[in-house]
Amino acid sequence: MRKIEKRIPSKYGQERVLEILMKFRAPLIVALLAVMLSTIGYMLISDVDLLKAFYMTILTVTTIGYGEMWDMDAKARIFNILVMTLGVGSVMGYSIAVLINIVTSGEVKKLLRFRKMVSDISALKGHYIVFGVNDYVLQLIKEMKYHKIPVVVVDTSEDLENFAKEHEINYYLQLDPADENTLYLAGIEKAIGAIIATMDDYRNLAITLTVKNVVTKNEISPFFILALVKKEEFKEKLKLVGADYVETIPSIISKRLAILARKPPIFGERSLLEEILFGEHTFIDIEELVVEEDSPVIGKTLEELDLRRKFGITVIAVKKTNEKVIFTPGGDIKIEPLDILVVVAPKKKLEEAVKVLFKGKVTARSVMLKKKIKERLHGLE
Repeated sequence: MRKIEKRIPSKYGQERVLEILMKFRAPLIVALLAVMLSTIGYMLISDVDLLKAFYMTILTVTTIGYGEMWDMDAKARIFNILVMTLGVGSVMGYSIAVLINIVTSGEVKKLLRFRKMVSDISALKGHYIVFGVNDYVLQLIKEMKYHKIPVVVVDTSEDLENFAKEHEINYYLQLDPADENTLYLAGIEKAIGAIIATMDDYRNLAITLTVKNVVTKNEISPFFILALVKKEEFKEKLKLVGADYVETIPSIISKRLAILARKPPIFGERSLLEEILFGEHTFIDIEELVVEEDSPVIGKTLEELDLRRKFGITVIAVKKTNEKVIFTPGGDIKIEPLDILVVVAPKKKLEEAVKVLFKGKVTARSVMLKKKIKERLHGLE
């Protein structure tokens, strides 16, 4: 993967910092003139040296007021009144007014907050970049948070900051999702994938195209582009421009309800199958195991392995290298190199079987993915 160069957008960059600082130019000039004229005035009227005149000026315009530094005559006191009136107003009043205006406008705070956010995101690894701010994205983020998968939300919405604060979203960028630099600032080189789910399908199309272009150009692999669209006709369009998986909102809802309609959960609000597939606290896992070429189980049958009795593991399907899938395989099915076993098992028992029976010579797809992601991220260090 080639070295990625990120740049801070101009509205948060050095130019903006200088623009804010330039607002102090006028009060600074006024203050310098007031101090210079007051100092010269004291020197001419009271015939004192430069240091004493300057010291008296600073004491007066900053309202410290230690008293007279020398015995003043009437002319000097009249001049001192002018310095107190005009000097304090110009130096303190005007300058403080400008400062308060900048602070209350939130410009500096917004700029510093953005830069800190970019810094925090740069430290992330193994996250997903989520595009969109809506109810579907909110539910998605809650699920990701439960599974301890960090997300960076990207959207142009003016409500993004309030949305993030309200729902405790730690990482977000209010930038154009279709801009390549936005993806770099979102840490795309360290991300697992992108989830594109704005409410505008044409925008989803543009974002998908941009993400795919950045991923391809920078050789970021593996990287997964998942998308959620409103209209069915956009599914193929997004796939054509690079999305790995696309689903529509109506189809997700209708498929779920159709399952419930065909098999209502008569034994409770949720069926056991739903709890296994979608439950938050289930201890059962469905996993795909790829049998490595030097695995000790090659040549053995499922009956010989006796996975169910030894480890409580049930093989529900076997996919052969010729793409043939054997569902509910019998005990006579022989294990061959690169077979894929689809199993249902308690998580801890599955880990035990991999260590004891397979001698580590079988790879779960989830483990394989983590390994590839780790190798990619290691290359960035």
